[in-house]
Amino acid sequence: MAITTYLDSSVLINAFNNDQAIVLRTLNLLSDPNRSFITGDYVFLEVIPKERYFRMFAQEAFCANIFRKSTFIRSTDEIIAKADEIATMYGLAAMDALHAATAIAGGADELITFEKPNKPFFRIPRETLAITSLYGEA
Repeated sequence: MAITTYLDSSVLINAFNNDQAIVLRTLNLLSDPNRSFITGDYVFLEVIPKERYFRMFAQEAFCANIFRKSTFIRSTDEIIAKADEIATMYGLAAMDALHAATAIAGGADELITFEKPNKPFFRIPRETLAITSLYGEA
């Protein structure tokens, strides 16, 4: 059974990092046949408009392809309310809380990010949402 994975926008951004080890780590994750991916409006808004503005067409096409292969979760009042709850309870920034709430709403087994493991994201209990950092992995 596939692991349902929510990708923080940092994962998509790092697919075009200058560090080849980071790029390979990201591409290996994205090509893992044992994963299915979910994403949503907030990831879209963090990557696509900026890519369009700066005419980063390869990055935009890459992200659009990932979105097509993923279950797309649209923002709802319930997601925003859950984000408010998570942000208040664990001290998360707004966008991180929205990502976590979207992952929970989409039934993610795991949220993967490049955030440092000492960031507030990791205050969320694993029973609520497992969060994995790719930051600093060799």
